[in-house]
Amino acid sequence: MSIRHVVLSDLHLGARDSLLTHVHGSGEIADGPSEVLAAFANGMRETLRDQEKPQLVLLGDALDLGLSPFGDVSKSFLQLLDAFFPVDGIELFDREIIYVAGNHDHHLWRMAQDNGFLSALEAGQVPGDLDSVTKIFGTPTHRCRLMESLFAHRPHLQGASVKIAYPNWGLSNGETKRAVVMHHGHYLDGMYRALSNMRAFLGDGEARPDTMRQLEQENGPWIDFLWSDLGSAGEIGDEAGSLYEVMLSAGASHDFAESIARRITGGLHAKLGINPKMPLKYGVTLDNLIRAAVDLTAGRAAERQRDGYGHVLGEDEIEDLGWYLGTPLAHQVREEISDMPRELSFIFGHTHKPFQDELLVDGYDVPVGVFNTGGWVLDEPTLMPVQGCAAMLVSDELEVASLRLFNDPTDGKITPVRVEGSGRASRLVDEASAAVERAADHWANFSNVVHARIVEEADVRVRKILARSDAELREAAE
Repeated sequence: MSIRHVVLSDLHLGARDSLLTHVHGSGEIADGPSEVLAAFANGMRETLRDQEKPQLVLLGDALDLGLSPFGDVSKSFLQLLDAFFPVDGIELFDREIIYVAGNHDHHLWRMAQDNGFLSALEAGQVPGDLDSVTKIFGTPTHRCRLMESLFAHRPHLQGASVKIAYPNWGLSNGETKRAVVMHHGHYLDGMYRALSNMRAFLGDGEARPDTMRQLEQENGPWIDFLWSDLGSAGEIGDEAGSLYEVMLSAGASHDFAESIARRITGGLHAKLGINPKMPLKYGVTLDNLIRAAVDLTAGRAAERQRDGYGHVLGEDEIEDLGWYLGTPLAHQVREEISDMPRELSFIFGHTHKPFQDELLVDGYDVPVGVFNTGGWVLDEPTLMPVQGCAAMLVSDELEVASLRLFNDPTDGKITPVRVEGSGRASRLVDEASAAVERAADHWANFSNVVHARIVEEADVRVRKILARSDAELREAAE
């Protein structure tokens, strides 16, 4: 058995609070990999030394376009290339990368859509519209020109490519009836289905769409509006801050929802001349309707996510996961392959809380193996053991194992790197565990480096919050 794919998500390259972004003391992006990134690459290189080069899958939010400028993101991606594809060292992965966009980097999918349409025009075709989604199975046809252009900054990587899929990508084996499907995870989060929720709020059908196409067509523009590339939005982007910080208090969540509503109503008035105070029915104004809808989506979602910092998934989140697997995903799988896989593994990120488990889902013969990658950023200064990061390993037989890299330390200790499965018997878990054990010294060094970086970043965040609190108290006193 061999490891054919390594799945990483939520790298947030370019973000200052990403453990992978290498930043000077002055706050500028530095050259070369960060200490954490270099240690991770060394651990992976030793673990995979007896393998053919696996394919790297970046499962969304790898580039922090949501809150970081394009230039910072690009420089940080070059740091990743230098760690994974060193000019004078052993390259970790195959030179064809699969990229599945998330919410922070949804803009990359927009770019790929535009490029695909232009390519068709240049070939003499006139498509009916932009592609809403891509196929799950098979090599994606869309290219990520931004990342390929960055590869060109490293001459020794000539010919490398980045294929982009959205919102899912996967692998299937008709003989074994196994499949692995990957999705960043944002559409499991009610905040990113806000326009579907608003449609249902207005009385038009169910809030949860039946198909991937409907899901993206309804909510893709909302992601663009809210989150996709605020990093290049000047003062607005700076003031937006991080949603994770917003979730620290109920007041901040309320203010966040209010600010979204003001942006919507202000835009309608300034660009379309629509008065948000215009009455609709029974004394309800357009402004009232928008504020109620936003509160039902963004505000309530922030409340649920904040309450969930102490556990991996709550009841609502499990229900959303079951809906996604059993309805839009199952619908697309049936469109592409005639028989549903008997054994499905589903990989996602977004929550920054790694775990692996099995979930009973209607329409599947056996429980679905569910794997979450966690993330490489600290979401709040109070360290929680459920937060952390994992890399997913996918074998040539489509078994999945979670390489649990770290969880936020408690009582001054960090759990060692290890391999875990969803509960099924797995050759991959056994063999990958042996490979990690052989690389134990490298992974011990990685754990030490990560621990030091987490403690340092947590201290910085606490000092920022205390400074902000002092400023608010002084302002209130005045």
